Amino acid sequence: MNYREIIKSVILFGGYLFHRNRDSKVLFYHDVGLNYTKMGTPLEIFQAHVDQIKKMGFDIVKDIETKQNQVMICFDDGWSGLYDAKDYFVKENIFPTIFVAVDLIGTNGYMTAEQIKELADKGFVFQAHTWSHEDLTTFDAKGLHKELVEAKSELEKALDIQIDAICFPKGLYNDQVVSVSIEAGYKKLYSSIWGGYYDLIGMGLICRNLVQDIPPFAIKYVLQGASPYLTKRYLKRHYKQ
Repeated sequence: MNYREIIKSVILFGGYLFHRNRDSKVLFYHDVGLNYTKMGTPLEIFQAHVDQIKKMGFDIVKDIETKQNQVMICFDDGWSGLYDAKDYFVKENIFPTIFVAVDLIGTNGYMTAEQIKELADKGFVFQAHTWSHEDLTTFDAKGLHKELVEAKSELEKALDIQIDAICFPKGLYNDQVVSVSIEAGYKKLYSSIWGGYYDLIGMGLICRNLVQDIPPFAIKYVLQGASPYLTKRYLKRHYKQ
């Protein structure tokens, strides 16, 4: 464990001690393995996370439908490690939601449209991660239209799937980004702010917990508590007025 991992584990342990709960939560990663990005989680570590989730009595589901005891797993960007590990996911009956950006599909290290379609046919869920994967708070109205409205249409056309959810690149957003997203027809807006699935932020954003660098033993702290401190910290970091 490095220094940052130790500090985060201590914070999570504090949340586990003082805010213990079994609220349903969204956990997210970027990739499985380290072949394509340093943000990846080694498969054996991800497997240990899954084992811990099951041991704690949480069900891994495609969509959270109950206030407690469910976990939804997401991956951002569409890295190729997910395709490489597809047999593991299918065997374990785990079908994560993968957020993909139009400009990243088929580029170096990212899944192609054909690979995405193959995984979608197997039960994996794909949703939008904008067009360019850039900070949405830097775009004017015309730019946001392309990033949010045109991206949704292009992904539906290119991948032959329905897109009704989005997560914001780098977790950054403002009121205009949220408003245009809702107008574009996204029914679920996922943030990168820590918290439970039903702890909606701002204008109805869903919380997600980044656990790709969390040691397996600390997953139980995330599942059964986490920390309001992290919620406030990430909200301050990601919401741009």
